[in-house]
Amino acid sequence: MLILRDIRKSYRIGPTEVDVLKGVDLDIHKGELTSIMGPSGCGKSTLMNIIGLLDRPTSGRFQLDGADVSYSNDDALSEIRNRRIGFVFQQYFLLSRLSAIENVELPLIYRGDRQGFTRERSMELLRRVGMADRAGHRPSELSGGQQQRVAIARALVGAPSLILADEPTGALDTKVGGEIMELFHTLNREDGITIVIITHDPGIARQCGSVAVMNDGVIVK
Repeated sequence: MLILRDIRKSYRIGPTEVDVLKGVDLDIHKGELTSIMGPSGCGKSTLMNIIGLLDRPTSGRFQLDGADVSYSNDDALSEIRNRRIGFVFQQYFLLSRLSAIENVELPLIYRGDRQGFTRERSMELLRRVGMADRAGHRPSELSGGQQQRVAIARALVGAPSLILADEPTGALDTKVGGEIMELFHTLNREDGITIVIITHDPGIARQCGSVAVMNDGVIVK
């Protein structure tokens, strides 16, 4: 599903060129639950941004579902992101003024789907993650674990083939983090969704079917 070859990413900071990714090679197969593990500053979030089509590599090739998307234009990348990729972040990024169900349906609204469908589909996903009874609550009325469940529902609402989760348990205690990981396992097992979890935590990485270890801008294992 994902094939990355010699992916490099550099940024210019003043007169200095900083190499963040230094030739990443990575294959992730359809239906896998994979973690990319490494210490802070190793380049894993930059790699996630490239996999998620939020950023472009400086050089290298990236295939998603058999299509080379390395240097597609912005409109094409935006369309692929909306249709194929769901994102889950450590800080949830729910809009505070919106209810849980309104947050979940946003990707469908941006897509232009009709309102009746967006509401029905969003409630279906809230039920799936155990949050149907909190559909009308705003983020400030939800616990961290509940907010993350809403964020996962939002990631799923567009029926993506790939979910990227950046430190999804980092702001949660051990018990709630375990519940979120179990939810990822259920989605992977029952729906066949490819899930990539970015983490610095070996304990989280070990819960995934495969682990890519990253250090100093490359995959080392």
